[in-house]
Amino acid sequence: MKLICILFLTLGAFAPSVLLSQNNNRISLQTGLFHTFFDGTAIINPNPTNQAKRIYNYKILSNLLQGVLNDSRGMSYQRKLNEKSAISIEYMSLNTAYDYDQVYNNPNIAPVLVSRDLKYVNLTYTRNIELSEKFDFVYGGGLNYLWGYERIYHYTLLNGWGEPRFYGYNRNDFGFNLRTGIEYFPLKWLTLFTNFDFLGIVYLNAEDIDGINAEKFYKEKFDLKNIPSRFDLSWRFGIGFNFGK
Repeated sequence: MKLICILFLTLGAFAPSVLLSQNNNRISLQTGLFHTFFDGTAIINPNPTNQAKRIYNYKILSNLLQGVLNDSRGMSYQRKLNEKSAISIEYMSLNTAYDYDQVYNNPNIAPVLVSRDLKYVNLTYTRNIELSEKFDFVYGGGLNYLWGYERIYHYTLLNGWGEPRFYGYNRNDFGFNLRTGIEYFPLKWLTLFTNFDFLGIVYLNAEDIDGINAEKFYKEKFDLKNIPSRFDLSWRFGIGFNFGK
Protein backbone atom coordinates (compact mmCIF):
# COMPACT_ATOMS: atom_id res chain seq x y z
CA MET A 1 0.00 0.00 0.00
CA LYS A 2 2.92 2.35 0.66
CA LEU A 3 4.07 1.97 -2.94
CA ILE A 4 0.58 2.78 -4.25
CA CYS A 5 0.62 5.99 -2.20
CA ILE A 6 4.05 6.90 -3.53
CA LEU A 7 2.95 6.27 -7.13
CA PHE A 8 -0.16 8.42 -6.82
CA LEU A 9 1.71 11.17 -4.99
CA THR A 10 4.24 11.16 -7.82
CA LEU A 11 1.46 11.36 -10.38
CA GLY A 12 -0.16 14.15 -8.37
CA ALA A 13 3.07 16.10 -8.41
CA PHE A 14 3.09 15.89 -12.21
CA ALA A 15 -0.57 16.89 -12.59
CA PRO A 16 -0.19 20.70 -12.55
CA SER A 17 2.63 20.65 -15.09
CA VAL A 18 0.74 18.15 -17.25
CA LEU A 19 -2.27 20.45 -17.48
CA LEU A 20 -0.10 23.41 -18.46
CA SER A 21 2.47 21.51 -20.48
CA GLN A 22 2.80 21.64 -24.25
CA ASN A 23 4.34 18.15 -24.32
CA ASN A 24 2.43 15.21 -25.71
CA ASN A 25 0.27 13.18 -23.35
CA ARG A 26 -1.22 9.77 -24.00
CA ILE A 27 -4.00 7.66 -22.54
CA SER A 28 -3.80 4.01 -23.60
CA LEU A 29 -5.87 0.86 -23.42
CA GLN A 30 -3.75 -2.29 -23.47
CA THR A 31 -3.73 -6.04 -23.00
CA GLY A 32 -1.07 -8.58 -22.12
CA LEU A 33 -2.18 -11.36 -24.46
CA PHE A 34 0.51 -13.77 -23.30
CA HIS A 35 2.07 -14.22 -19.85
CA THR A 36 4.69 -16.68 -18.70
CA PHE A 37 5.49 -16.91 -14.99
CA PHE A 38 8.20 -19.62 -15.25
CA ASP A 39 6.27 -21.78 -12.77
CA GLY A 40 4.83 -24.44 -15.08
CA THR A 41 1.54 -22.69 -15.82
CA ALA A 42 0.42 -22.68 -19.45
CA ILE A 43 0.72 -19.65 -21.72
CA ILE A 44 -2.52 -20.72 -23.41
CA ASN A 45 -5.26 -23.15 -22.36
CA PRO A 46 -5.67 -25.76 -25.12
CA ASN A 47 -8.99 -26.97 -23.69
CA PRO A 48 -10.59 -23.99 -21.89
CA THR A 49 -14.04 -25.61 -21.57
CA ASN A 50 -12.87 -28.18 -19.02
CA GLN A 51 -12.67 -28.08 -15.24
CA ALA A 52 -10.13 -25.27 -15.23
CA LYS A 53 -13.00 -22.94 -16.08
CA ARG A 54 -14.74 -23.65 -12.78
CA ILE A 55 -12.99 -23.73 -9.40
CA TYR A 56 -15.20 -23.94 -6.35
CA ASN A 57 -18.07 -22.67 -8.54
CA TYR A 58 -16.04 -19.62 -9.53
CA LYS A 59 -16.25 -19.27 -13.30
CA ILE A 60 -13.65 -17.32 -15.25
CA LEU A 61 -15.48 -15.42 -17.99
CA SER A 62 -13.18 -12.54 -18.79
CA ASN A 63 -10.43 -14.18 -20.85
CA LEU A 64 -10.25 -13.84 -24.63
CA LEU A 65 -11.12 -16.59 -27.12
CA GLN A 66 -13.43 -18.24 -24.57
CA GLY A 67 -10.57 -18.75 -22.15
CA VAL A 68 -7.87 -19.94 -24.54
CA LEU A 69 -5.74 -16.89 -23.68
CA ASN A 70 -4.68 -16.07 -20.13
CA ASP A 71 -4.72 -12.36 -20.88
CA SER A 72 -4.42 -9.26 -18.72
CA ARG A 73 -6.06 -5.90 -19.36
CA GLY A 74 -5.54 -2.37 -18.24
CA MET A 75 -4.85 1.25 -19.05
CA SER A 76 -2.03 3.74 -18.71
CA TYR A 77 -1.28 7.44 -18.77
CA GLN A 78 1.99 8.67 -20.32
CA ARG A 79 3.62 12.07 -20.36
CA LYS A 80 6.52 12.93 -22.64
CA LEU A 81 9.31 14.63 -20.72
CA ASN A 82 11.09 15.60 -23.94
CA GLU A 83 11.46 14.27 -27.48
CA LYS A 84 13.42 11.22 -26.32
CA SER A 85 11.93 10.23 -22.97
CA ALA A 86 8.61 9.73 -21.20
CA ILE A 87 7.17 8.59 -17.88
CA SER A 88 4.00 6.57 -17.48
CA ILE A 89 1.76 5.11 -14.79
CA GLU A 90 -0.38 2.07 -15.53
CA TYR A 91 -2.83 -0.35 -13.98
CA MET A 92 -3.22 -3.96 -15.19
CA SER A 93 -5.46 -6.82 -14.06
CA LEU A 94 -4.99 -10.54 -14.73
CA ASN A 95 -7.69 -13.06 -13.79
CA THR A 96 -7.37 -16.57 -15.17
CA ALA A 97 -7.50 -20.31 -14.47
CA TYR A 98 -5.36 -23.16 -15.81
CA ASP A 99 -6.06 -26.71 -16.95
CA TYR A 100 -5.37 -29.14 -14.08
CA ASP A 101 -7.46 -32.12 -15.23
CA GLN A 102 -4.33 -34.13 -16.03
CA VAL A 103 -3.14 -33.92 -12.42
CA TYR A 104 -6.48 -34.21 -10.63
CA ASN A 105 -6.48 -37.14 -8.16
CA ASN A 106 -2.93 -38.07 -9.21
CA PRO A 107 -0.81 -38.61 -6.06
CA ASN A 108 2.44 -38.61 -8.06
CA ILE A 109 2.09 -35.05 -9.35
CA ALA A 110 3.69 -32.13 -7.53
CA PRO A 111 1.45 -29.20 -6.51
CA VAL A 112 0.45 -26.95 -9.40
CA LEU A 113 -0.99 -23.46 -9.61
CA VAL A 114 -4.55 -23.55 -10.98
CA SER A 115 -5.76 -19.94 -10.84
CA ARG A 116 -4.58 -16.40 -10.21
CA ASP A 117 -6.20 -13.03 -9.75
CA LEU A 118 -3.51 -10.34 -9.78
CA LYS A 119 -3.41 -6.56 -10.03
CA TYR A 120 -0.41 -4.46 -11.05
CA VAL A 121 0.45 -0.78 -10.62
CA ASN A 122 3.52 0.33 -12.51
CA LEU A 123 5.57 3.54 -12.83
CA THR A 124 7.92 3.35 -15.84
CA TYR A 125 10.51 5.59 -17.46
CA THR A 126 11.13 5.00 -21.18
CA ARG A 127 13.42 6.24 -23.92
CA ASN A 128 12.64 6.15 -27.64
CA ILE A 129 14.78 5.81 -30.75
CA GLU A 130 13.22 7.01 -34.00
CA LEU A 131 13.31 4.28 -36.64
CA SER A 132 11.33 6.22 -39.23
CA GLU A 133 8.74 8.98 -39.42
CA LYS A 134 6.03 6.64 -38.09
CA PHE A 135 7.96 4.05 -36.06
CA ASP A 136 9.88 4.30 -32.76
CA PHE A 137 11.85 1.72 -30.82
CA VAL A 138 11.14 2.10 -27.08
CA TYR A 139 13.01 0.76 -24.03
CA GLY A 140 13.01 1.46 -20.31
CA GLY A 141 12.23 0.23 -16.82
CA GLY A 142 10.25 0.99 -13.72
CA LEU A 143 8.82 0.16 -10.31
CA ASN A 144 5.97 -2.28 -9.73
CA TYR A 145 3.51 -3.10 -6.99
CA LEU A 146 1.63 -6.41 -7.34
CA TRP A 147 -1.19 -7.73 -5.19
CA GLY A 148 -3.89 -10.37 -5.46
CA TYR A 149 -4.68 -14.03 -4.85
CA GLU A 150 -3.42 -17.36 -6.21
CA ARG A 151 -4.66 -20.92 -5.72
CA ILE A 152 -2.61 -24.12 -5.69
CA TYR A 153 -3.90 -27.67 -6.20
CA HIS A 154 -2.14 -30.61 -4.56
CA TYR A 155 -2.98 -34.19 -3.67
CA THR A 156 -2.60 -35.13 0.01
CA LEU A 157 -2.54 -38.54 1.66
CA LEU A 158 -4.33 -38.61 5.04
CA ASN A 159 -4.45 -41.87 7.02
CA GLY A 160 -3.93 -43.88 3.87
CA TRP A 161 -6.63 -42.04 1.94
CA GLY A 162 -6.00 -39.61 -0.89
CA GLU A 163 -7.60 -36.19 -0.83
CA PRO A 164 -7.35 -33.39 -3.42
CA ARG A 165 -6.86 -30.02 -1.81
CA PHE A 166 -6.76 -26.38 -2.82
CA TYR A 167 -4.43 -23.99 -1.02
CA GLY A 168 -4.76 -20.25 -1.51
CA TYR A 169 -2.54 -17.34 -0.55
CA ASN A 170 -2.54 -13.57 -0.93
CA ARG A 171 0.25 -11.66 -2.64
CA ASN A 172 1.55 -8.21 -1.72
CA ASP A 173 4.82 -7.74 -3.61
CA PHE A 174 7.24 -5.11 -4.86
CA GLY A 175 9.52 -5.37 -7.88
CA PHE A 176 11.15 -3.86 -10.95
CA ASN A 177 10.48 -4.27 -14.65
CA LEU A 178 12.31 -3.93 -17.95
CA ARG A 179 10.42 -3.10 -21.14
CA THR A 180 11.16 -2.93 -24.85
CA GLY A 181 8.88 -2.52 -27.84
CA ILE A 182 7.76 -0.78 -31.01
CA GLU A 183 5.38 2.17 -31.41
CA TYR A 184 3.59 3.04 -34.66
CA PHE A 185 1.98 6.44 -35.35
CA PRO A 186 -0.55 6.12 -38.21
CA LEU A 187 -2.09 9.46 -37.18
CA LYS A 188 -0.88 12.37 -35.06
CA TRP A 189 -3.45 11.60 -32.35
CA LEU A 190 -3.19 7.79 -32.51
CA THR A 191 -0.46 5.34 -31.43
CA LEU A 192 -0.43 1.57 -31.86
CA PHE A 193 2.18 -0.30 -29.85
CA THR A 194 3.49 -3.66 -28.75
CA ASN A 195 6.10 -4.44 -26.12
CA PHE A 196 7.68 -7.14 -24.00
CA ASP A 197 7.60 -6.45 -20.27
CA PHE A 198 9.68 -8.48 -17.82
CA LEU A 199 8.79 -8.16 -14.13
CA GLY A 200 11.03 -9.39 -11.33
CA ILE A 201 9.82 -9.43 -7.73
CA VAL A 202 12.38 -8.22 -5.19
CA TYR A 203 10.17 -8.22 -2.10
CA LEU A 204 7.81 -11.23 -2.07
CA ASN A 205 5.13 -11.25 0.61
CA ALA A 206 2.77 -14.17 -0.06
CA GLU A 207 0.83 -15.54 2.92
CA ASP A 208 -2.22 -17.71 3.45
CA ILE A 209 -5.14 -16.89 5.72
CA ASP A 210 -3.19 -18.20 8.74
CA GLY A 211 -0.18 -15.98 8.03
CA ILE A 212 1.98 -18.87 6.76
CA ASN A 213 4.61 -17.84 4.22
CA ALA A 214 3.66 -19.60 0.96
CA GLU A 215 7.17 -19.58 -0.53
CA LYS A 216 8.66 -21.15 2.60
CA PHE A 217 5.81 -23.67 2.91
CA TYR A 218 6.19 -25.11 -0.61
CA LYS A 219 9.96 -25.03 -0.47
CA GLU A 220 10.14 -27.00 2.79
CA LYS A 221 7.23 -29.39 2.19
CA PHE A 222 7.57 -30.11 -1.56
CA ASP A 223 11.02 -28.67 -2.46
CA LEU A 224 9.39 -26.39 -5.05
CA LYS A 225 11.06 -23.26 -6.35
CA ASN A 226 9.45 -20.15 -7.86
CA ILE A 227 6.08 -20.79 -6.18
CA PRO A 228 4.83 -18.14 -5.79
CA SER A 229 6.51 -16.95 -8.97
CA ARG A 230 8.93 -14.03 -8.76
CA PHE A 231 8.79 -13.43 -12.53
CA ASP A 232 6.29 -12.42 -15.19
CA LEU A 233 7.17 -12.00 -18.87
CA SER A 234 4.27 -10.59 -20.88
CA TRP A 235 3.75 -9.68 -24.53
CA ARG A 236 1.50 -6.63 -24.70
CA PHE A 237 -0.50 -4.81 -27.34
CA GLY A 238 -2.27 -1.49 -27.04
CA ILE A 239 -3.80 1.59 -28.58
CA GLY A 240 -3.01 5.09 -27.36
CA PHE A 241 -4.78 8.41 -27.84
CA ASN A 242 -2.45 11.40 -27.95
CA PHE A 243 -3.33 14.96 -26.93
CA GLY A 244 -1.51 18.24 -26.40
CA LYS A 245 0.93 19.88 -28.76
